Amino acid sequence: MERAERRGIVGRGVRVGLLMACAPVLPWAALALGVALVEFLRPGGDTRLAARDLRYGGLLTGGSLLAGAVMGLVLAGGLALASRVATRPGGLTLVAALLGALVFPAVFVVVAIGTDGAVAQLGTTFLAWPVMTAVAAAHGADVAGRTRRRPWLWPSGSAQERRPEPVTADAAPERPHRAS
Repeated sequence: MERAERRGIVGRGVRVGLLMACAPVLPWAALALGVALVEFLRPGGDTRLAARDLRYGGLLTGGSLLAGAVMGLVLAGGLALASRVATRPGGLTLVAALLGALVFPAVFVVVAIGTDGAVAQLGTTFLAWPVMTAVAAAHGADVAGRTRRRPWLWPSGSAQERRPEPVTADAAPERPHRAS
């Protein structure tokens, strides 16, 4: 595989990992933060419950971001190694599905810690496991750099086009400054 195809594999892997981790967790974080707001603002509300729900929302948000970054790094590393062996995008799809299924339990840990092991939230996260495995499989060839089917994984334009223009100094300023 050429070096140009491998360039950016970590960034693409982390993007997919964040998608896989945040999609099932962030609705629970938003719910926890909403409940904290209601508990805090209602007359006679319990500020201890509001603080607990605020902590849960923070744990879910931060934990899902951390788990997503780790999941993306594992996905990118595994696909970088597999892309040296696999010659077709189908092989990379299988490797991505396997890696996605293996790293998804990190999301269970986040949900279990952030919700004190609530059964409904853990059950819904469990149901998201095959869906997120399919997401990893669908994006595997793009993460490895073999295809460009998902435009949101690829930056637009080349790196040379995205650099800022050099600043040039004019010979004369626009408005002369008065000396003090």
